[in-house]
Amino acid sequence: MSQQPHDDSASVTSQPVALAPDPHGPMPSVSMPQVELPVEAREYHHFWRTPLWSWWRPVVAVVVGLLVFLVVSTIAGALAIGIDVATGRTSQSELEKMGSGQVNATPALFLSNNLALALLIPLALLISKGLFRQGPGWLASVTGRMRWGWMGRCFAVLLPLWLLYTGLDLWTRSQTPEGLGLHVNGDTWLLLAGILLTTPFQAAGEEYGFRGVLNRSAAGFFRHRGVALVVGALFSSALFMLAHGAGDLWLNIFYFCFGLVACGMTWRTGGIEAAIAMHVVNNLLGELLMPFTDISGIFDRQAGTADASVLIGVAVTLVGWALVEWQARRAQVVRSSAPGRERQRELEAKLAAWQQQVIAWQQAQAQPRS
Repeated sequence: MSQQPHDDSASVTSQPVALAPDPHGPMPSVSMPQVELPVEAREYHHFWRTPLWSWWRPVVAVVVGLLVFLVVSTIAGALAIGIDVATGRTSQSELEKMGSGQVNATPALFLSNNLALALLIPLALLISKGLFRQGPGWLASVTGRMRWGWMGRCFAVLLPLWLLYTGLDLWTRSQTPEGLGLHVNGDTWLLLAGILLTTPFQAAGEEYGFRGVLNRSAAGFFRHRGVALVVGALFSSALFMLAHGAGDLWLNIFYFCFGLVACGMTWRTGGIEAAIAMHVVNNLLGELLMPFTDISGIFDRQAGTADASVLIGVAVTLVGWALVEWQARRAQVVRSSAPGRERQRELEAKLAAWQQQVIAWQQAQAQPRS
């Protein structure tokens, strides 16, 4: 399953070098474009470290990405609240409580949150193309495309693990006096459809945004790939944790560790396919019972809402990483590439030819004219 990087026709920022043929004419001029893809083997997190790289590009990427997402999520949340108020789902008193941070989740709020996170996919692709001149495929993997077969393989090994974990968790909860408290209600079918249709895109959006844009933005500041890996993983995982808005220590530990494992998978496989698979499986199965329960408290992440048992979930993600690593070695997935290397060599050859033109021109200028 080893895939070779394919050529990207839009790999430079200007037209090829033009050489002046007449040594007795004006001094030859040259326009040296900057290659936009790596010219030496780069791993996923370091893929924006190219000849085009400048310090301001990742800064703008992070600032613009966060601001645009804040605006989009605010609009989406406002629309959801508007729908709930108009339909009588949210009362005036509940609306006032939202101002103090007490949010009772509704299907509209849940789905608007999912859709806002799903929009991170086009936002991340626009940032990659607009600021780093790399097409959509290069944000998926170092091969320049989404490796669907490899992603399917990741789903195949991760799904059984999460089914076992979820099944044991549900069995444990069912043994408590409260039980699971499952029942069909007025939101059941809307939530079922909404979860199946939006959660995969929500999970993928977070991977494009956090493991893609934020990870690469921070990593690009460092030449050493090891330092870049650590800084990119810590930076993106910290923001991933903060984005969940949890006030509970144990939940924050889980979110941070989940982000680190996703970064590790991305590094070891050369793309975000494995991280997307883990995220989709985790979220879909985690939301399995939502349509049959009261969802008003799903956004409650205050201190005390979790305990040390979340470390089991962390252990499951580590086992998942081990399974992905096993499959990656068997499939010999591409972990790094240098798709801009040939283009760089072409430009260097043209530069050498231009230098010869300049020498010839200088020699011609030094000769006495009759």
